[in-house]
Parts: sequence; C-alpha cells; structure tokens
Amino acid sequence: MRLVKGVLNRCLEVLELLSVDSQWRRLSDIASMLELPKGPVHRLLAELVSLGWIEQDLDTERYRLTLKLALLGQQYLRATGLPGIAQPILDEVAKRCRELVRLTVLQEDGLHWLASSQGAPTGLMYQPALNGRLTLHTTANGKAWLSTLDDEAAIRVASLGGLGQPAGPGLLMGPRALRNAQALAQDLEQTRLRGYGLAIEEAEPGVKAVAVVVRAQDDQRVLGTMSIAGPLVRMGPERDAEFHTLLQQAAGTLALVWPHDSLPLAAT
Repeated sequence: MRLVKGVLNRCLEVLELLSVDSQWRRLSDIASMLELPKGPVHRLLAELVSLGWIEQDLDTERYRLTLKLALLGQQYLRATGLPGIAQPILDEVAKRCRELVRLTVLQEDGLHWLASSQGAPTGLMYQPALNGRLTLHTTANGKAWLSTLDDEAAIRVASLGGLGQPAGPGLLMGPRALRNAQALAQDLEQTRLRGYGLAIEEAEPGVKAVAVVVRAQDDQRVLGTMSIAGPLVRMGPERDAEFHTLLQQAAGTLALVWPHDSLPLAAT
C-alpha cells in the first residue's frame, strides 16, 4: 500500500508541475524540479502518456499535459453549477468597480482560481493568467484566507507555499513581498482588524488588490475568497473602503446561492 501511495503521489506531482503552463518540458527538467532521478520519472511519464494524461513530442522528446485533465475539470465544475451562478455576481462587481474581479475556491490547504470578470476599460488593464494555486503570503486573496487561521497554522501553510523562499516558478513575488514569518504574522493581524486582505506590489510590480473571504451561510466555513485588483495608480487608499463594501456585499450574495456540497471544501 505504501508503494502504491508513493507512486500515486509522484504521478500527481508530475501532473501539478505540468499544469503550471502549456510548455513542452524535457525529462531532465521535470526530474530536476521534482528532485527525483530521471529513471523513475521517465517510467511515470511513459505510463501517463499511455493513459492519455500526458503527450510526448516525438521529435524533441519533450512532454506536456493533454487536454484530458482540463476537460475533466471543466466537466466537474459544470456539474456543480457554481461557475454559472458566480459569474453574474462577479460581472456586477466588475461593472461597478471597473477593475478585475476574481473568485477563488478553497480546496484542502490552498486557494485555486475559479472565475473572473474584467471591468476595466481598454488601455491600462490588469489581466493576469488564472492558473494553479495562489502564492498565499503575497496575494490579497491568500492573506484574507490566512487571516482566518491562527498564526501558527497560517505560517505553516504559507511556508509550504513559498514563504521564506526565493522567487521561483509558480511563485508570485513582487518588490514588496513579505519575506518571513514575523512579517506575515504582523500583516495578518492588520488584516483581521481591517476585515480584508490587502496586497500592494507584493505579488507583482505596480499592482494592488483587496480581498475578502466568502463564507458558507449555514456554518460560516470558508468557501473561498473574492478580490478586486488593478493598477496601483488607479487604486489609491481612498478606494479601499468602497471596494471592501462591494466585495462584502457580493460575498454575502454568493453565500446565499452557493450550491450545497458542490465542492469538497476544507473547513476552518
């Protein structure tokens, strides 16, 4: 059983690594990033290719995900009904704030992007890719959720997600990113007092975001987070209260219509 579990974990690590982007990756790069010998990684890749989860370019011998995983995820999300329910709510917030509005869902020990709506006019527009897990300690969404945990748990989760580590693939690290546990604990205390997460050039240069937690109406467990993000030049501190109110209202509406048991979300 331990062997089976170990192989399964390695397969999932490969899938998560390749899901970061759509680039073709060499066997040696995959093995290096997973800190595993090339032999076992090659056998895992060959098995995943045979099952249709990964494809290999015969000319370059590089690997990438097929669309099988993405289509499976889309099928599951459509079955929950959540994207269709959430999108009109996000669109209304985006229309009123005229910035980018995003929604995450909480799955086990991390937040994952679910949906977004762009309300900014053409020109100076913030439109990042929505893929993978968030870097919790540098994003407003991440800090909003971490503030619902005690400091010890928050620091542990953030450390697993990159706190205290140098910038690397998959980590959003802006010029004002928090660098250690003490700085994060101080920031989370301020977040709890304010009632919303705030990130100013912590994930990306020139970008600011405000975020709140979305909680279930019945038991107040955390379902996810919602944020407004945009260029710092348009998001001065005088707008923080306005954005907080918009997000709180939308989070309350989402709590009312969130499908029961639609996603296996973690309790806090």
